[in-house]
Amino acid sequence: MVRSLILLRHGRTAYNASGRFQGQIDVPLDSLGLAQAKAAGAHLAQTQEITRIVSSDLTRARQTAEALGGATGLGVELDPQLREITVGEWEGLTREEVGRTWPTELQDWFDGVDMRPPGGESRIESAQRVHRAVERLVEETPEEATLALVAHGAVIRGATELLLGFDPRATGALGVLTNATYALLTPGRHGWVLRQWGGGTEAVAAAVPLEQESAPVA
Repeated sequence: MVRSLILLRHGRTAYNASGRFQGQIDVPLDSLGLAQAKAAGAHLAQTQEITRIVSSDLTRARQTAEALGGATGLGVELDPQLREITVGEWEGLTREEVGRTWPTELQDWFDGVDMRPPGGESRIESAQRVHRAVERLVEETPEEATLALVAHGAVIRGATELLLGFDPRATGALGVLTNATYALLTPGRHGWVLRQWGGGTEAVAAAVPLEQESAPVA
């Protein structure tokens, strides 16, 4: 078993800043997101002995992982199973735009109903997908290693809830990580122990103090 597991959310994108549903659209980091990624990478390199980095293959996660790799001297592996939840026809739209066509479905989404946006995945489906990927990557990683996985807000939350043994129907027990912050878990006698949620928040904020964090949107 690994010594510790880090789940790092990517830095900010233009879609995050404008409140658009991002899903699996391949949006890169914006200038603030690049600064956040650099700050998160420097913080993690100073506080954790990371030995392996695996990232979602979407550009925003890969760029964040590369910043961490640059700070630690490690290469970055890509795994498409770590991608964000796909929200189908909502991708690229703002909440207001979605609400004009799918008002009931959008309200269900924000009420925490485990529904599928048209053409997309449900929260449970995406959480289970990423949970399976995390378990596989942990199994493949040498014992006593520190494994860093770079992914996305919605699926990090969902997969972490499953790692902690939460009822999958109770999605949303944890809040969504802000951009470029992380969860830190370690193995315990009866499963995973959550040591940090929102790790690196102060380090990232100190590096980019003039900007406001955006509200999390998938």
